[in-house]
Amino acid sequence: MSKKSYPRLILASSSRYRLAQLANIGLQLPGISPSIDETPRANEAPEALACRLAQSKAEQIAADYPDAVVIGGDQVAAVTDATGKLRTLGKPGNLPNAIEQLTLCSGNTVTFYTALSLVHNAKHATLTECETVKVTFKKLTEAQIERYLLSEQPYDCAGSFKSEGKGVLLFERIESRDPNTLIGMPVMLLRDMLAKWQIDLASIVLR
Repeated sequence: MSKKSYPRLILASSSRYRLAQLANIGLQLPGISPSIDETPRANEAPEALACRLAQSKAEQIAADYPDAVVIGGDQVAAVTDATGKLRTLGKPGNLPNAIEQLTLCSGNTVTFYTALSLVHNAKHATLTECETVKVTFKKLTEAQIERYLLSEQPYDCAGSFKSEGKGVLLFERIESRDPNTLIGMPVMLLRDMLAKWQIDLASIVLR
């Protein structure tokens, strides 16, 4: 019995975290890093920002690979501060910013919006969806925050932690249908989105 042929899949990202997540389920994809402006628009909601950036990344790479299904992804975290203002948390980049982020997260519930976008230029098709995760943090001391950050140095992670590492010890609870989502690649959402285009992810990885 012949196996069904699917279009090539490309990840519009060079993120080692997302590539590793896909490799863990048996999906070895090329990762190509797009170059886009990730500056939020005025009053742009966190979910809208994540979706826009995911689609922009996929569209940029798809322009060079029209026959492939290009997967773009982006994650935006948001938390309400003591004044009631919704704050967006990006990648901290350094220790002082990370300390500020985790201090803000301490004792609060943070919502992570992880968007995926599929672009297949040959079919003139685009699909963008978002998966959310709610993380409630324990009340953390200044010493705990600094010790954690110096230990794991998660400065390239939105929210300033690695949930697949020691960062999980900072949490009170996680609310999500798919634990992969918090790391950056919502595998179950990817499966469901590909299925809408008659691409069976399970059959690809279980060949």
